[in-house]
Amino acid sequence: MNQGQTVTPRIHSEGAVSLDIRSGRVESTSVKETIAALAQMEDWPSLWRLADSMSREVSILFDAEGSVWVDIGTRGHVSLAPPVGAVIPFRLWIHTHPWDPYWSQTDKDTLASYSTILQSALVLGHDRMKWARHGSPKESIESTGPLSSWSSEPCVYYPKNSEETREGF
Repeated sequence: MNQGQTVTPRIHSEGAVSLDIRSGRVESTSVKETIAALAQMEDWPSLWRLADSMSREVSILFDAEGSVWVDIGTRGHVSLAPPVGAVIPFRLWIHTHPWDPYWSQTDKDTLASYSTILQSALVLGHDRMKWARHGSPKESIESTGPLSSWSSEPCVYYPKNSEETREGF
C-alpha cells in the first residue's frame, strides 16, 4: 500500500506547474494538486496533456469518501497503489497512457486484483479515453475470471470544441 497523502484538488497557474516540471519537480504540490483538480473537473484532455508534458504516466484514485490520491509513474508505467487511509470501495481509478487508451496486461492485472473494491476505471490517451466499469457487463474485458465482471467499453473521443477543454496544459 502507498503511504502517500490525500491531495487537495486545486488548479495552480500554468507557469508554476510548468516551472516545476521543467525543474524536475514532477512530484510537487502544484503538479499533484493540479492533476487532482483536472481529474475532479473531468477535464480529460488537459489531464492527459499535463501528464504528457512530464513524459510520465499518472494515476489518480478517488476513494469512497471522494478523497483523491495522485501517483506519478514513469514514461511507460504507473500502477494503482492504494494508499493507507483510503476508504473502500474505490470509486474511480484514472491513469494515462503515453498515446492510445487500451487495457494493457498490467491494467488488466490491476483490475482483476482490485475487482472487489474498485467500481470503475478510466485510461486516458492523446485524443480519447476508455472506460471499464465493474458490474454485469454486456461485453466484458475477458470471458472468464475476475475480468468477466468488468465492462469492455469502446474508446470515446474527447470533445472537439476547444471551449470545452482548458487552454494550456
